[in-house]
Parts: sequence; structure tokens; C-alpha cells
Amino acid sequence: MIEWMQTHRKWLVITIWIATIAFIGAGFVGWGQFQFGRKSSTVAKIKDTEVSIQDVQEVYNNLFQEKNRQLGGILDDATAEKMGLKKQAFDMAIQQGILRQYAKDLGMYITDEEVAKQVLKYFKDKKTYLTYLKQTGQKAKDFETKLKKQMLIQKLLTALHFTPSKTLQLTFASALYNSDNLEIKIINKSSLKINLSEDKIKAFWEKNKQKYQSPTMYKIAIVKTPIKGVATENDLKNFYNENKTDYRNNKGEILTYEKVKDKVKKDYLAKISKKDAVIAYKKLKEGAENYKLLTLTLNNSVIPSEKMQKLIQRGYLKPFIDNDEYISAKLVEEIKPKPLPYEKAKALVAKDLFHIKTLQALEDKAKEALKGFNGIKTGFVTKYDANKIKGLSPEEATEFLFTEFSLEKNKNYLLIPAINPQKAVVYKILEQKLLDKTKYEKNKKQVAAMADATLNAALLDDLIKDLMAKYNIVSYVK
Repeated sequence: MIEWMQTHRKWLVITIWIATIAFIGAGFVGWGQFQFGRKSSTVAKIKDTEVSIQDVQEVYNNLFQEKNRQLGGILDDATAEKMGLKKQAFDMAIQQGILRQYAKDLGMYITDEEVAKQVLKYFKDKKTYLTYLKQTGQKAKDFETKLKKQMLIQKLLTALHFTPSKTLQLTFASALYNSDNLEIKIINKSSLKINLSEDKIKAFWEKNKQKYQSPTMYKIAIVKTPIKGVATENDLKNFYNENKTDYRNNKGEILTYEKVKDKVKKDYLAKISKKDAVIAYKKLKEGAENYKLLTLTLNNSVIPSEKMQKLIQRGYLKPFIDNDEYISAKLVEEIKPKPLPYEKAKALVAKDLFHIKTLQALEDKAKEALKGFNGIKTGFVTKYDANKIKGLSPEEATEFLFTEFSLEKNKNYLLIPAINPQKAVVYKILEQKLLDKTKYEKNKKQVAAMADATLNAALLDDLIKDLMAKYNIVSYVK
């Protein structure tokens, strides 16, 4: 059931549309250039409904937080924009505006009393509500205006909601819980024997030599300035007292001088040595030959990759600390990639050719087995019965079953996983059942909820398309 939901997430967008309390966390982002003659906060208008930049920002924040949660908290605004979250937020905010206008055209509205009741549902009392506003830096008027917009959409969606019939629920359940009685044979790629001669490897290299290039290299002028100096006990204690908030444990508690004395000394000497490092860096920029010339790739053991990227972009790298010294650098030359000679490329060529030949052999063996095989009978399985497929990991079995049920072939083979296959699963369908009633009865409530959500998401999608064609949408963002 979870796997199905993960592949049919569209209905979850509704929850983002009507999320009532905005998430806080994503920074405020730019939304393009505005045309003159409009309020600076308005990005679009549908009849008499305005879509504000705050509306777009709120949707963006919700999308950002959801995607950030999925990625384990590593998302930043630059990556989010590359993923298209900015455009998605703008489009969704426009769609929200369309729905609000449609609700108005139907004579719907939200009263102040309804807003007050909704606020009390969320915050229980006025004191908690005011505390929330203070903590998030919002005015009551702005929050309640935003809430009213969201409640209007919710009222519209509630009025338009369709409950799927029992027949539709059963149809939905049949799609989820139809079952196949399979006979399968699993062929492991690791069991195949592939022999590569020197001639075959070299011939493959001749055809593909442009693929095997040396990495981009960089001639770098590097200056290293050692961290050194003399520090008295009094110097260290004064430095600690000035910077003690930097020395904390995992609980956020400030550590005593005695516990961090070695770290304090290291930081103090780094501070007094920085002047020499800056002087050396300035001399390097001015053309002094105070450097050591190295040829490095982007990933090397001398300069961290993120520092190398800055160096490549800017041409210079200001002093940074690495172990017990400062390092500054200047980019002298970028050496473009070129085809590797055979001897240097041979290991990579052999690896690629082995992969190609093994995959080809795996597929050939699966095709041969398909002509007639005596496999293992699984009994009746649905796409959620990965545990019944012996010889495959749970992930492999899940991929196999979901793919098998999506195809209309009663005899076939699948390479698993689809990306970098390690096994071939040859199968034939012995019998089929349209609905596994045991599975359906066990998950009846979930099926009903999913049928409801899927039906209403599809209807909402059609409604928005019709309204976009009906309304004149004026955008003020270039």
C-alpha cells in the first residue's frame, strides 16, 4: 500500500494547498521583475482576486519544507530552484487564486466568526495564539487574512467533494489487489562467466577512445604559511574570555578553560599568524614568486573540493586553515581533458566492456530460458507480496512485482533492478484473480480513502484546467 501511495502522490498536493499554518524555515526568495503600475506585493490577478508575493512565498515554504524533509534536511534555496520548486510554487499560488475566485463566483465567503473559531481550534486560547504570532513575527491581521484565503479553498473543496461509489471502490481495489499465480526462474549475473581477450578490450577502446579522457587538471600556485608563535597563559585566558561562547559541548553549555585549553591555544596562534598569511596572499596576487607550483585535479588531498571550486571561479583563494598552516592559492592554468593512451585507459575499458558483455549474456540467457523452463511456483501473489518471492531481496521483489503487474504479458523476463541489473527474473502467469478479497477486506478503509483522494484529485485537476481556460489571468511578473 505504501509503495502505491508513493507513486500516486498527486492528491497530496491538496494538503499543501490548504495547509493552514505556514512552515517557517526557507528563506525569502526573489520572484522576478514586476511591471509598473501595480502594488509591489501583487504578482497576478484573476478577475477581482489578487495573488500576492506572500501567497507564493507561503506555498514555496511548504514545498521546500516537504522536499527538505524527504532529502534529510540538506536542501538549500539554490538546489530547490534547480529542482523547479520556485516555478511550481508560483503555478500553485495562481491555481489557489483561481479556486478562490471560483468560490466567490459561487457566492461563497468566510466570516470573521468562522476565522475566530478556526484560530481557537489551532491555538486553544488567545494567549497561545498571540505567543505564536510574536514568535513568528506576524501580525494578527495578516495571519487571519491568509487563513481566510485557505479556509475559502477548503470550503470550496468540501462543497465539490464526491464520495466514490462502492462499485468504484471495488474497481480501485481490483487494480490494487489483483493477484497472479506465477512460475519464476531467477538468473544471477554473478553466475555468468565472461572472458575478455586483449584484442577485444583494445578493439572496444579503439571504437570508444573519446569516452576515456584524462580529468581536467589545474596548475595552481600555492603559498603555505605555518601557524606558529608564542602564547603565554595570560594571553590564552584573555582570548578564552573574549571568545568563550565558541567553546560549547553538545548540550550548548560553555566549557571551562581547562577543558578546551589546547583548542584555545590553536585558535589563538591561528589568529596571530593570520597577518603573515594575508601578507603572503597579497604578494602572490601582486606577482611575487613566493609559491610552489602544483598540478591538481578538482578532487585532491591538498585543497578541499569546495575551495577548489571557488579558486576555479575566482582565480584566487584567500588564506584558509588546513591542519597547522594557512593555505592561499592562485589559478595559473586550466589543462583541458584529452584522450587517455590505451595502457592508462585499459582498466576502465575492461570494466565497461565486462559490464556490457555480462548484461548482454544475462539477457541472452533469460531469452533462452523463456522458451521453456521449470521454475518455482509462487502461489497467488499481489504486488505487495514481496516476502513470497524467494531469491530476491525485498527491494528487488517489490520492483519485480510492481513491474510485472503493470505489463500485459503472461510470459516475459525482467532485469532487476532496472538501473544496473544484477538478476533476470523469467516468469509466466499460470492463473489470475481480479481481486484478492482477503487483502481487500484487511485494507478496506485505506482503499476507500485512496479511491476518494484519487477521484477528487482528478476532478480538481479537471476543474482547474477548465477555470484556467475560462478566466483571464493577468501576471505582473516578467
